[in-house]
Amino acid sequence: MKTCPEQSPDDTKLEQDLQQSAMLKLARHFHSLATGASQVPLQSLHSHLRSTITDPRVFDYHDRLIEGAGPLFSHFLASVPYILEELSRVGVALTRLAQTRAKEGAQTFSLFEVDAFDGTNGRALAGHSKGLIRSFTSSPNRANRAAFERYADPLLSQFYPQSLLKVCPALLQSPEYRGFSQGFEFIYEMAAFQFYTRDRERQIAHIKQFLKPTGLAFFLEKLNHPDPQEYLRRELIKDEVFKTRYFSEEEIRWKRQQMLEQMQNGQVTLEELVSALSTHFKYVHLLWSSSNFCELVASNDLDQIERFLSLLGPVVQPVDFCFESARLGRLATDNRDAGESGNA
Repeated sequence: MKTCPEQSPDDTKLEQDLQQSAMLKLARHFHSLATGASQVPLQSLHSHLRSTITDPRVFDYHDRLIEGAGPLFSHFLASVPYILEELSRVGVALTRLAQTRAKEGAQTFSLFEVDAFDGTNGRALAGHSKGLIRSFTSSPNRANRAAFERYADPLLSQFYPQSLLKVCPALLQSPEYRGFSQGFEFIYEMAAFQFYTRDRERQIAHIKQFLKPTGLAFFLEKLNHPDPQEYLRRELIKDEVFKTRYFSEEEIRWKRQQMLEQMQNGQVTLEELVSALSTHFKYVHLLWSSSNFCELVASNDLDQIERFLSLLGPVVQPVDFCFESARLGRLATDNRDAGESGNA
């Protein structure tokens, strides 16, 4: 398997972060989830909000996610309130954006899924776009590879069974992954950074090197909150209102006690994340919020981010889960922009 040599002090620091990370400390637990040996959802993951979805393309994307999900991704969908509906909304918008750009002369597009389980979302995007967007997924949990290979079209999607911190330019120049050697139009961090450290600036810099100048980078993260009681309140609505659909109270309690302490060690606040993103990107938008999770998109190309936003359908989610509704929209902007920094 192609790996990357250490090339700089930053690479050495990233390797140290990996060796000390919760990603490795929790490896046995992730293996159990990825093989379906523990915490399997008790019922079907199909959205109970289907009646509120009017776009048939969102239905198609939703169904692709469900049908192609391996055990760990199914667990993820059952653990993050309404991320199923949100990934479908974003995936349809990315397909529309790629189709629009294809009419202008572009040929194909690519997505880097950062530590994204078994690549379910990337595979869904590749299929939904009919191959217009190809996907590359990293995952340090090698058990995810079985589900990937079971469902993937190898002409459209590829899997790298290593941490995002092991992805480097030399890897993408190797024969196996050369199709991505020019970089990616889209990058999606799938709640991965929190399992390493709080050093978002270094983590963002690492993946940004693979993003094309006009590209869009998405960041789905579980965030800390300055007020511990508010953090707990948001956790409780997630656990008691949503997750009880899919897990027993005992399973929910066990995960809270045994796993989330490790995860929280790497979480940052929304303000810290936006600050780190703003050192690398001119434009940052908050797209979605659910319990303690937020999804942001960032870019250095104003036209590209605005085109994407114009193609994005409505959020499909009960309002009671969106705790950052007042902040949805633009959180950071280039100083040269005509508008002021703040909410859109």
